[in-house]
Amino acid sequence: MATLWEVIGGGDAGGIVVRTGKDTKSAATTDRLGKGSVVEQIALEGERLNYKLVKGSGPETGWVSLKIKAANLLVPKAAEPEEALGPGEGTTVEVDKDLKAKIEANAKVKKDEGALEKWIPKYKVLGGPIAGVKFRIICFHNAGSAESIYTAKTTPFYKWATETKAVEICAFDHPGRDKLLKVDKITECSKMAEEFVSVFYEKLSDGVPYIVWGHSVGTWVGFEFLTLVRKLGLPSPVAAFLMGFPAPHMPEGRRTWHKNAKMNDKQFREELKSWDRKHFEGMGAPVFDEAQWPLTYEPMIRADFTLFDSYAFNHNGMPKFTFPIHAWHFSEENYNSAEQIEMWKEWTTGAFDFQVMKGMGHLTCCYIPEQKDEYFGKVTEAMKKYTGLQ
Repeated sequence: MATLWEVIGGGDAGGIVVRTGKDTKSAATTDRLGKGSVVEQIALEGERLNYKLVKGSGPETGWVSLKIKAANLLVPKAAEPEEALGPGEGTTVEVDKDLKAKIEANAKVKKDEGALEKWIPKYKVLGGPIAGVKFRIICFHNAGSAESIYTAKTTPFYKWATETKAVEICAFDHPGRDKLLKVDKITECSKMAEEFVSVFYEKLSDGVPYIVWGHSVGTWVGFEFLTLVRKLGLPSPVAAFLMGFPAPHMPEGRRTWHKNAKMNDKQFREELKSWDRKHFEGMGAPVFDEAQWPLTYEPMIRADFTLFDSYAFNHNGMPKFTFPIHAWHFSEENYNSAEQIEMWKEWTTGAFDFQVMKGMGHLTCCYIPEQKDEYFGKVTEAMKKYTGLQ
């Protein structure tokens, strides 16, 4: 169980001093740790505490002193019971007529401006719209990536979908890349879902069955997409593949990553690497190119990270989905645990498929060819059972 501390000192000074290192002479951060804040212990050496902020104000992490002279600055705090969050009973959701009218109006605007080809840039390249289409796979990518992880021509998924001549791969891009380079970035999963549903509204309404596949934060965007679809009275998918990320109702206090908002450039680079060091010391290293990092990659990835850093779960008590959910864990993860991924089972009354993809990291599974072939190959075999297309 995590060891928690509460800040009781520093009230007169606007909080207590936070330093970047254990040494009391190391650099102090600009912000102070506010009185009343609760922190989780990372390490304790003598009377110096390395912490992670749980709630309150101040730097997300750093080193502080437990005492100043004889006065306590922080004291142990009993763990607070986590709020029970999750789905409720039943299986139906009442259509939100006002929300439906809003999305339909936005969908008309999107259609008139030809938004589909911008938000799903490979739709026509891959032959869409396919005459006699029998299935669609709607894909949501991970932070810092793009739709291309799903549309690369070398994977078992791409080969199967294109060879059927009946499956449309509909892989969305986030704003800030490719044809959406000049579109304002989106930092809320619910807002991203509204844009995606508006762009795809007509096709969600045409009766063609579909599957949703999200990886990493793409699972939370996908979850918001699926909840919005229900509220609009649109058809649900036949299955969802929600891979490599905790279920969205996991209490915020159990998130193990660090929020990027107050990080300087050096800290943010380190946080990014911590998601999958093997990837960023290998194939992902070019993102840190000194010419491209500040202009392209840093703002794009910070916006994507904010999708999960700022995510607030607002669907407590919503009925479970009735379609099967596949949620897999990648064994070499740094931040996410198998138990966190398994929490997705609480969101379906249908079948639940949990697997551990051994030897794979959070991102190497999408970028190292042999790992991607195995991962995408297993997903494809599972999808075949729903589509009936071999």
